[in-house]
Amino acid sequence: MAHTGALQQCKGTPLRILIVGAGIGGLSAAIALRQQGHVVELFEQSKMSQETGAAIHLASNCNGLLRRMGLFAEDLGAVECTTVKEFLPHTAEIKYTVDAKRMGDKLWTHPWLLAHRAHLHTALRNMATNLNGKGTPAKLHLACRVKSVDPGSATITLEDGSELHGDLLIGADGVHSGTRASIPGGDMKPFDSGKSAFRFLIPTDTLKADPRIAEYITPSTLTMWIGEDRRLVMYPCMDNTQMNFVCIHPSKESEMEGTNEADWQKTGSKERMLQIYESFHTSCKSIIEKADEPKIWKLLDMDKMPTFVHKHLAVLGDAAHPFLPHQGQGGGQAIEDAVSLAAVLPLGTLPEEVSERLQIYNQCRYERAHKIQDFTRTAGKDASELAAEGKKLDMHEYQAYNFCHDAWDYTNAALKNHLISKDKTVRFRSPLSFGPSPGPRRPLGLDPSHSAIQSLRKSNPETFTTYAVRFQTSRTYLQNMLPPGFDFATPGTKVYASISCTTLDNMTWLGGKGYTHCGLYIHGVSYTKRDGSKLHGSYLPVLFESLADPIITGGSELGMPKLFADINVTPGSDKSSCKISLSWRGAEFGSIEVANLAGDESPTVNGAGHAEPQRGPGPPPPPPEQGLFVYRYVPAVGKPGKADAEYPVFVPKVDVQPGFAAPQVLKSTKARFQFSARDWQSLPTLHHIAKDLAEIPIYAIEEAKLTKGYGVDDVSSARRIE
Repeated sequence: MAHTGALQQCKGTPLRILIVGAGIGGLSAAIALRQQGHVVELFEQSKMSQETGAAIHLASNCNGLLRRMGLFAEDLGAVECTTVKEFLPHTAEIKYTVDAKRMGDKLWTHPWLLAHRAHLHTALRNMATNLNGKGTPAKLHLACRVKSVDPGSATITLEDGSELHGDLLIGADGVHSGTRASIPGGDMKPFDSGKSAFRFLIPTDTLKADPRIAEYITPSTLTMWIGEDRRLVMYPCMDNTQMNFVCIHPSKESEMEGTNEADWQKTGSKERMLQIYESFHTSCKSIIEKADEPKIWKLLDMDKMPTFVHKHLAVLGDAAHPFLPHQGQGGGQAIEDAVSLAAVLPLGTLPEEVSERLQIYNQCRYERAHKIQDFTRTAGKDASELAAEGKKLDMHEYQAYNFCHDAWDYTNAALKNHLISKDKTVRFRSPLSFGPSPGPRRPLGLDPSHSAIQSLRKSNPETFTTYAVRFQTSRTYLQNMLPPGFDFATPGTKVYASISCTTLDNMTWLGGKGYTHCGLYIHGVSYTKRDGSKLHGSYLPVLFESLADPIITGGSELGMPKLFADINVTPGSDKSSCKISLSWRGAEFGSIEVANLAGDESPTVNGAGHAEPQRGPGPPPPPPEQGLFVYRYVPAVGKPGKADAEYPVFVPKVDVQPGFAAPQVLKSTKARFQFSARDWQSLPTLHHIAKDLAEIPIYAIEEAKLTKGYGVDDVSSARRIE
């Protein structure tokens, strides 16, 4: 069976998500969650027969999210805001002009668009419920009033008494939310901010036809007349064919209109509006005269909820944080909420994980939403209020914070960090910007105990083939290669070492590929710990490898003394011999030859550490080797000759990998090897190492061995000695 090269994680079971409210926030959540693979139902108390005829700002921060979902508001007639102008309210003199497009093109990824709210709402509804979109179409229930919600059981009760159960409840039911009260501390009511607003649309051609107004009507321009305690704001939508107007003023001056806080469609009085803006320039009053059935609503504010989530319930948009209109971010923040919520719930999220994931959503959204709320409140204050409080408006600061954010990217990073914090098998190494790195001890980015990894290794076993030449050599020479704290376990000037070359293949962490390593193993070494106890094993002063990936992982994670070399292993035609060469860019500096390999019954494992031969009378044999020693050294940056870290590392000896038969072993006494120092020109980074290897005395070849088998240890047992 061929190795797949990658693992496809299980698709997982979709969550059932019940959304109360189908406004811009609720529909955006339905789209984003549908695209994540979940099953979504929306419950909207209205019949959606009359959508608000007003415009909405789609700043870069939320326009990018809509585009990510597949909605391009330009296709709906949205207009790019290219210019911002402010006129003095009484004289209509220009106060300033900002080239918003020039600034936006330099700073923001996505354009700042001005769209018709009803058109956007219809497009979102179609995307959420369309049969052709990604994922399962959301089911929309109209004229369906939700009586209560139970965050613990994720249950909603409808007005007719029927109950529906899900895995997650979302309260997207607006400023007068009924779901909000089901969150501890959320039983709060919105209050009058002290301001109200008239809203209306006028055809652009109608305005241009009036010479008193025509000079103020320019396409793609946000225009403002700001007075002491009232303002008139105008901007285009619907391909510049309609101008949207918002006339914000003290609520008390229009209270006679019988304003209902819950009614966005309340019709106001043109005559009353003219009275409120009587002091404004003639151009402004000429605009107001053309208003056809202006709508009026109170601008509501609300104290902070202690949290946006509880158990299996989350609230978003105005249900969580009602916005005043002074930053044009109310709809945008609802869309950010929706996308953030979807980001913490990728397909495969379990129902029992929902409550925990909602906490991540809350962390991602709570501070940002409330900070923009504060910006909005400040931007809406009267000049006298700002002066009394000693505050100054910094609209560039506000805009930078508002626009320079991607809720999808931000929340995905938060989810990633959360999952990393829960996974005790993750391993970090440079580069850190991309999170934990896969490797031998983290194959394909998964826990080695993951069922998918276990299954793959069982069906496609990793293999090793080791050629080792054990020889007798000089203690006094090799002693110089041992770091402080190490010594040979027995007296005498003759010791043993091995040149061992292993080819690993079908490695899961390398996508089914492999590599070769070749090292010097010094046997019979002991390390004396500070408490006087000793460990016994082989010491590895250098390990050449033919692939960068294991060099990086082994060096960074384990402190292995790894270097690169091209290693060519050429078995003989009858498999009883082999020639191995080590080189660097064509410059050969090492060779090994083994011949006359024949069968042996004794089971051994791959790698270093070989049993001592039978001995006659004489000194006692060295203690049994318990594993492998290496010495970790991390140089200090900017401090030549200094270390940030240096300490001994021990890798306990591992027997045959569980589930696999003992390896095949062939032995011989006919073998030879040699190293060549070459020169600095041919081996510019390895000459000093090749030189010392070439000078190792070889008193006798004791044994050559070929070991082949299945199952490769990931060296995860390596540990710092002390």
